[in-house]
Amino acid sequence: MPHPFGKRFSHLFHRRKESEKPIVEPRQNETQEHSTNNNAHLVPPKPADQAIKSTQTLQPRDLWQAAHDQLDKSQQNILLIKEISIAPGEAKKHLKDLIDQVITTTEEGYEKYYQTADKTFRKTSRKILDAALSFKDIIGAVAALDPTQHAASVWNIVSLTLTLAKKYSQSRDSLFESSQYLADVLTYGVFIEQKFHEKTKSISDNHLVEDALIRLYKAILCYAVQIRKFQEASVGERVLNTVTDSLHQPLIALKSSVENERAKLDKWIGLIEYLNRTKEAENILYKIDELADSLKKLLEHSGFKSLPLAEGAFFDSYTPQREDYCLPDTRTDLLHRISLWAQSQDQLIFWLNGMAGTGKSTIARTVAQSFQNQGLLGASFFFKRGEADRGNAKRFVSTLARQLIIKHRQLGFDVFNAIENDSDVVFKSLDIQFEKLLYQPLRKLYTSQSTTIVIIIDALDECAGDEHQQIILDCLFKMQEIKSVHLRVFLTSRPELPIRNSFDKNKDHHDLILQELPKSVIEHDIRLFFESKLLAIQKERSLSPDWPGSEKIEKLVAMAIPLFIFAATICRFVGERKWRPEQRLEKILNSASASSEDEMARTYTPILSQLLAGANEEETHQLKKEFQHIVGTIILLASPLPLHALSLLIEFPLDDINTRLDGFHSVLSIPVDSEAPVRILHLSFRDYLLDKKCPFYVPEQDTHSRIASHCLRLMKTRLRENICELQSYGIQQEEIKPKIIKDYLTSDIQYACRYWFHHVEQSKGLIMDCDVLIFLQDHFLHWMEVLALMGRISEAVGLIDALKSRAQLGSELSDFLYDAERFIRQNNYMAAIAPLQIYRAGLVFAPTKSIIKQIFISKVKDQLAVGTAVEDSWSSNLQTFEGHSSRVSSVAFSPDGRTLGSVAFSPDGRTLGSGSADETIKLWDTATGVEQRTLTGHSGTVESVVNQSTNNYSISIADSWVFLQNERVLWLPTDYRSLRCCAIKDTTLALGLANGRVPILRCDF
Repeated sequence: MPHPFGKRFSHLFHRRKESEKPIVEPRQNETQEHSTNNNAHLVPPKPADQAIKSTQTLQPRDLWQAAHDQLDKSQQNILLIKEISIAPGEAKKHLKDLIDQVITTTEEGYEKYYQTADKTFRKTSRKILDAALSFKDIIGAVAALDPTQHAASVWNIVSLTLTLAKKYSQSRDSLFESSQYLADVLTYGVFIEQKFHEKTKSISDNHLVEDALIRLYKAILCYAVQIRKFQEASVGERVLNTVTDSLHQPLIALKSSVENERAKLDKWIGLIEYLNRTKEAENILYKIDELADSLKKLLEHSGFKSLPLAEGAFFDSYTPQREDYCLPDTRTDLLHRISLWAQSQDQLIFWLNGMAGTGKSTIARTVAQSFQNQGLLGASFFFKRGEADRGNAKRFVSTLARQLIIKHRQLGFDVFNAIENDSDVVFKSLDIQFEKLLYQPLRKLYTSQSTTIVIIIDALDECAGDEHQQIILDCLFKMQEIKSVHLRVFLTSRPELPIRNSFDKNKDHHDLILQELPKSVIEHDIRLFFESKLLAIQKERSLSPDWPGSEKIEKLVAMAIPLFIFAATICRFVGERKWRPEQRLEKILNSASASSEDEMARTYTPILSQLLAGANEEETHQLKKEFQHIVGTIILLASPLPLHALSLLIEFPLDDINTRLDGFHSVLSIPVDSEAPVRILHLSFRDYLLDKKCPFYVPEQDTHSRIASHCLRLMKTRLRENICELQSYGIQQEEIKPKIIKDYLTSDIQYACRYWFHHVEQSKGLIMDCDVLIFLQDHFLHWMEVLALMGRISEAVGLIDALKSRAQLGSELSDFLYDAERFIRQNNYMAAIAPLQIYRAGLVFAPTKSIIKQIFISKVKDQLAVGTAVEDSWSSNLQTFEGHSSRVSSVAFSPDGRTLGSVAFSPDGRTLGSGSADETIKLWDTATGVEQRTLTGHSGTVESVVNQSTNNYSISIADSWVFLQNERVLWLPTDYRSLRCCAIKDTTLALGLANGRVPILRCDF
């Protein structure tokens, strides 16, 4: 599948249709020794465009084959490895496809690296494109002169080298240089050969030209051998820092040979110019520059930034542990079937379902990578329970939308319009998000109907809430109505009841049950998996070459069927470096659970039983208790935590945690990096531990209750006003360095603030309302502050709403939660921009009888006191002076209390303050007109400037803020921002608004 840019630039590659030319068959069985009769290789001279149209009996010699014959057998065999048979009449098309691949790969490489590369990289990319495009102009002639397709195989080498540059980015420049030189020499050679045949009668020593071309082609083929040898090297031999070294010497040898022959050929043939597509190549790169710049602007667009992203949800997102893909020669039929479905006009949705551990996510990841390579992947979302935003649907739609916009930028216009028309759309119900951010934009997407967009959704069953799973499926089925583009949705899940019900209602889909594939197919794939993984362990640990032996592998295969998770877990268990693989394998084969009918028991019991090895009854009880406390917490966390944060949360010594987890690396990802979180490797491990039949049973509600209590304890002891010790209460979120937040808000406290209610809710009533109320009465504003600093303030309303929905809520807690919801809704936007203003503007403009205001107004440490007349309840916001029928154009108080004009003087009349749209205030000497000082710090137009009558400094209002000198001191709510003028007298600030109101603020600065 061509790269997306290739489609955009297809008009650049269009050529006038070449006239059909009768191909003259070349002479066969040409030996490398040329005839002493020079005339034997001559053809009558022809016009330039008729060079290969000879109807004479003497044919052009196959110089490529002659060069190939001069290679030794080992070199010829290496070049044969990747040769494919070309059907008669397909040679020209095959060569054209290879050159198109070179063009596409060059475009992709340039697009990926151009922003960080220097001018040399751009020049190199242009030369590759120039050579490839120029070569295409004479492709018909080349097909005749090179019937054995050796030139085509060299273009394949050029493509391979460019592809290596993707993998070995540190060697990108040298690999591109190598590709450029090879493409240039290849194009030069065929142009020389074509011109040679055009003017062959005028050249006296034809055999000298042929010999020089043969030596040139031989040098090219020798270099191709070196590239192919490098490609075929084993993974262990191909080390990143050796890429450049491995190809440097062969490239020098190629250049030496080429330049030797080039000087002679230029003299004999007189070729002046052969690269004639420089302008077109430059145009291609220019278009990529333009598109890349537009992408940069797109990513900086406020609409794009407002689309919340579920971290880690992409198929190729970074994770500390390596995510698995299907091994070569496994799942072949299934992957082929999926590939055919994606290109067909078959059903929109392909549902791959299967029981836990059958390999659904590995297949989904492999499919996503394949579609990505083909340019078909639009977006992916991999659900995972216990992984924060990946465990629910809150950011599902917005995460898909972000990816689709990057791949198809036309979507951005409609998505951004939707956000502009409704800034809260990303927080609304799932079906509304889908309608406005995905369905409508995709319906309007203007593209070729042949364009395929594949969306991959993995593990839908791990999305919290049965109703959300059903809504997602209903929305996906609605996408069948979209005809503007060829959409495909590949979805995996366990066959849970809500999902099955949705598919039963919508029959128009393709489904496949993974464990019902033929047993022989599953057995074959699991056997290959064991052979591959155990062979790697054997080599890594220097074990006997006959370990583990086919008999033991067959036993393992029989135990594993149909669960790939069994095979993966056992291989990790056997390969743990602190233990001898032979002993661990024997333990698995001889364990009591090996013959169990319960697949999960066969998988996990042998691993867990090592915890109790050699322990007496008392020790067994203690070890199980500690296991529940540590591992039970890990499997039920809403988002994974690093070990040190886990230690602080559950009050368990870090060294003891490390000791207890030491034997569980096969079921848990325990990174060496202390900042990286500990994760379960597969959800089935969690499911097994929550099963009451499990000997290591973890009671779910009790564990959630314990975690909730830990969260409340941690917040009570750590939360305080201005927890990050910021210097100003007017500081904005964007001005706070991430390191400050990271240093003060460690992982444990961030987790507690974000997920405490999740555990309260999952405890099913085991946490008392009084415990929640006491916490909120002491720390509600502190909790809001932390959420705002984390960039998660938008989640606060949802948490409060969820608390309100609890059954049999006490009246005191119910009243507090109502007030808390109103307080958050009024201050949500402000807190996201300036978190500490919840203690100032949040309380100042709250109603008099607000519970939050009454509790916290006296507790705020900030010394700024601001008062204004407000309503008693949340039903109205402000008390204002009414009566004006149009906007108030000006209001000010003079030092003696009389009304003054719309300018602000200092009390002594010697200084004038002026505010400007350039976001500054300037102080002027009224006697001389000389500027005294410029006050900066405003981020918008300065609406008004006023002076305190007892102090010679300015108070200004700009961009939603009241400034004292150049420091933000108070955020103004929306109703205060249509400002036309303002004035101050003593501690009273009067604001003249466009709607005719004059709110009064009493401030003690």
